Amino acid sequence: MSEPQRWVIPAILVVSAVGTVLAVWWERRRPTSYKRRWEAEMAEWRSKSTSAQAAHDDAALAAAEAAETAAARTHALYRP
Repeated sequence: MSEPQRWVIPAILVVSAVGTVLAVWWERRRPTSYKRRWEAEMAEWRSKSTSAQAAHDDAALAAAEAAETAAARTHALYRP
């Protein structure tokens, strides 16, 4: 084995190890999981009154039903 080829695999291993350490460090500084955002949304949800939560749930269900009805109508229009 020639001299340059002897250092290729160790160099690749060193670069990958450094890259892994940097990726973990960056993920800890700026998480991509949006955990903080979810916690903030849940805290906001818990701070709402029960009636406000129920109204939000009803509105979400009504919107989902309207979307489902619209999709069914669109599908019925384009049916051969």
